[in-house]
Amino acid sequence: MIKIRLARIKDLQRILYILNETTFVLKQKGMNQWNDPWDENKITDQIINNNSYVFILNNEIVGTFCIHKINNINELSVEPESKYLSQIAMLPTYQGRNLGSKITDYACSLVRGLNKSLYLDCWSGNKKLKEFYTNSGLEYIGDFPEEDYFISIFRYN
Repeated sequence: MIKIRLARIKDLQRILYILNETTFVLKQKGMNQWNDPWDENKITDQIINNNSYVFILNNEIVGTFCIHKINNINELSVEPESKYLSQIAMLPTYQGRNLGSKITDYACSLVRGLNKSLYLDCWSGNKKLKEFYTNSGLEYIGDFPEEDYFISIFRYN
């Protein structure tokens, strides 16, 4: 059974574990968008501010993500009070099972109920993820520079 809920402080160590494990696998694949170890204070703030969520499968937290307000991404201005879906991480043993679509579906449903736009991004070199987002009904906005790489930005209205 799949469940998504707001994260609680008691979930902090599990969330950090999932983020660090996911980052390790991404780096092994040459994707350096995330740095590890993740900052415990940052994740704690996200939980306290009700921006952090957990993805539960059969009563086990196997994934995490954040949704928070934004006004811009890089130099791209966005609609006021838009939402940003970030830090989507699934334990490596659960990746490739189409569980990520449950997260994007959840986030899109949430913003639809709020009458807001949703933005998210990924490393521009991740062609498989870019295709997944496009096939999930997200609009590709374009590629934008980060420090030493490019990100692809997507929107859901």
